[in-house]
Amino acid sequence: MIGAHARRLAVRGTRARWLLVLSLALPVACATLPPSAGSLSYSGRFSVQVTGDDRHDNLSGRFALTVDRAEVTLDLSTPLGTTMARIQSRADGARLTVPYRNGVRTESGPDPEGLSQRVLGWALPVSGIRDWIEGRPAPGRPYQISADEGGGSLLEQDGWTIRLDPRGPDGRIRRLQLDHPQDGDAPAVSLRVVLDPGAQG
Repeated sequence: MIGAHARRLAVRGTRARWLLVLSLALPVACATLPPSAGSLSYSGRFSVQVTGDDRHDNLSGRFALTVDRAEVTLDLSTPLGTTMARIQSRADGARLTVPYRNGVRTESGPDPEGLSQRVLGWALPVSGIRDWIEGRPAPGRPYQISADEGGGSLLEQDGWTIRLDPRGPDGRIRRLQLDHPQDGDAPAVSLRVVLDPGAQG
């Protein structure tokens, strides 16, 4: 019992250190990462609340999503543009890069959700967001979709509930609300995304 409790405390301590790094986004660590080449790009603002049995964390800033046929890259930065995290997802696995001391640290894993949960302490919905941001379910996986009371759509997939605001005059979705309930040791995540006008394509 004591060993298991100590291991849980160690994991929480590691996640707390990563969260501190993200919150401070140390300027000396990695002011910017080089842009990722791709055929589609999206940018905008995000805010996230992470809540669990013993935590309540809030983060906000800018995001940039780049999609090509081989890779999805999601960059998170502070409102001033300092890199907080970059996660890259391919068919053969995922990589997560974060500021660390006087440089960067990169971790690898089989999928971006599990990797971000392990390193950051909460899951980033990288596998589905490339499709959800276009207002459609990710292919090849079960989903449910229904009309939302506000005139948009409500999509449920991969354990996430995605509220899609009504499309604008150009047919694009500008705002998404993504919610995932607490699941065991994984905390609940509430993520709001607001896309920049003209940021797609």
